[in-house]
Amino acid sequence: MKKVPLRLLEGYRGYQMTDDYASYNAAAAQSGIERLACWAHARRKFVEAQKVQPKGNPGRADMALNLINKLYGIERDLKESSDTARFDARQQRSQPILRQSKAWLDKTQPQIEGGRLGEQTRLFARHICLQPVTTPVRSPQSNGKAKGCVKKLKRDYLRTCPSRIEKQRCAT
Repeated sequence: MKKVPLRLLEGYRGYQMTDDYASYNAAAAQSGIERLACWAHARRKFVEAQKVQPKGNPGRADMALNLINKLYGIERDLKESSDTARFDARQQRSQPILRQSKAWLDKTQPQIEGGRLGEQTRLFARHICLQPVTTPVRSPQSNGKAKGCVKKLKRDYLRTCPSRIEKQRCAT
């Protein structure tokens, strides 16, 4: 399965946004590809962790979500901005939040060994290193729209597959 993204992206140069799916990690490591992280995936896992923490007691998941939501707020404000204005604002407004996030992670990660929250803090740390909000392109914070298009293409293709065997092959 890891060979498919490599084959599909052979010769590609530019930005690649992924959700930390292992099959795309090898493709993202290719020369000429700058990897960006999908914040929706990082955020979703903290929402899941927040649901299992004790009620009425703000925890680490709340802190992570607060930081991520600040970045989303900045992006909403910049929705109609030019690429140059977006880049400048990301440098001025998002960088301090990323530094705060990094400091929080450096302090928090050693305290969390395993479990859902531990896994998410490691993912969050990687996202800070793969931050689309500081890139000079018109990169989104999430690959949700692209992922939705791919799912629709796959669904439409499966409807037209000629045989059950072909459908099974296509679905994997």
